[in-house]
Amino acid sequence: MAIDSQIISFQQGGNDRLHGRQILRIEGDIQQMINIYIVYFFVTSFMGYIYECLAMVLWTGKWDNRGFLYGPIIPIYGSGALAGTLLFTYGYRNYTPLSVFVISVVASAILEYFVHWALEKMFHAYWWDYSKAPLNINGRISLLTSLGFGVAGLVIIYVINPPLLKILHSMPPLALQIMALVFIALFSADLTLTICVLSSFISRIKSIDDMINQTMEGFVANHMSDSMRLNDKFFGTIDRIDDVRRRIINDRINKADRNKTAFYKRFFYRIRGFKGENFEILNRVLRRIKDEDNDE
Repeated sequence: MAIDSQIISFQQGGNDRLHGRQILRIEGDIQQMINIYIVYFFVTSFMGYIYECLAMVLWTGKWDNRGFLYGPIIPIYGSGALAGTLLFTYGYRNYTPLSVFVISVVASAILEYFVHWALEKMFHAYWWDYSKAPLNINGRISLLTSLGFGVAGLVIIYVINPPLLKILHSMPPLALQIMALVFIALFSADLTLTICVLSSFISRIKSIDDMINQTMEGFVANHMSDSMRLNDKFFGTIDRIDDVRRRIINDRINKADRNKTAFYKRFFYRIRGFKGENFEILNRVLRRIKDEDNDE
């Protein structure tokens, strides 16, 4: 009986060790897949950046540094590519070229509209504008661009993914993990810097606008009451108010223009415009930056 008990105990211990190794192997496989898709996200985000810049070269004849961030990535492309890859790998496996195209068109339109809306709500700014394109919705998405993303979905699933995923799966786990950590660190630093710069500059412009409003309120208080009693001078005072406001705005724009550095200019050149009240100054500074770049 003692020998049988020892044999049973030994077998249970062996099974426990085997089960433990299986758990570790599964955890290692999961971590490996996470690292693969993290690197995949950043690689396809970089591909999206190259695609956008090359498209602008063909469209305008000059290189245009595209994207929301300082670095050479556009996360919306990586997000779309990753979502499609996960969907067609683990979810909808019986896909066809037609289904890939249709899903890519619809999903890209939803993603692009949401990202445009979110950036506009957070920063009152927009980085692309389809208002002049046919069949657009609020300038955020258009039929032609969504169809283009449908074609891009086909290219990703059938052309890019097979060799790219094969390369990533063949890489050593340690190398993949290091790459994933480095990419995450650089992305986090870039995102933090971008948000800080944009928030800081908008805050400065708003403070200038508040100062202009306070100055104009004082001017109106000093001159409007007398003019209201003298009807023939009323419209002359209105013209003076507009003239004073224009001169103050131009003065503040010149100061903001002198204070901006190449660091600011590189970032703000990517922005297409600002929406909302009290953004007249910021849009005029933005136009001046673009005019200076075109002159160069």
